[in-house]
Amino acid sequence: MRILIALFLLLPHAALAEEVRIAVGQSRDEVIALIQKHGATDITPGMEIVGPKGEWPLQGIYWEFRDYDAIIALTPKDGKITAMTYWTKKDFDESKSHRAKAEQGVTTLKLDTKTKGVSIEKKKGRTLTTRSTKAA
Repeated sequence: MRILIALFLLLPHAALAEEVRIAVGQSRDEVIALIQKHGATDITPGMEIVGPKGEWPLQGIYWEFRDYDAIIALTPKDGKITAMTYWTKKDFDESKSHRAKAEQGVTTLKLDTKTKGVSIEKKKGRTLTTRSTKAA
């Protein structure tokens, strides 16, 4: 009974803190649905990227979040996300060489829907680091 009361009291707090989590290993379809639901736009067709067999324009690789300071690139394989890269909008808008230096391989991207903050988790050796930013 105590557990039910504790859960009932904590429920409003959990409902207020909505965090969207996108991670390596998730289904590609699930990730695309999540990022579209949270205002991301596929910017791949506007980039000069050609597929290995000459396919152009490509779609679904680079995504810009409208309300968050985040641009991500997704690498899918066999229906799962196998790698994810993150940039701030400022870094992505710079030259290609700056963009290459600023890119961060991440394992998880978290969007705070209340504050519009962004958190990333990346592996650096065995250490997991987090960086938070707010949309510009």
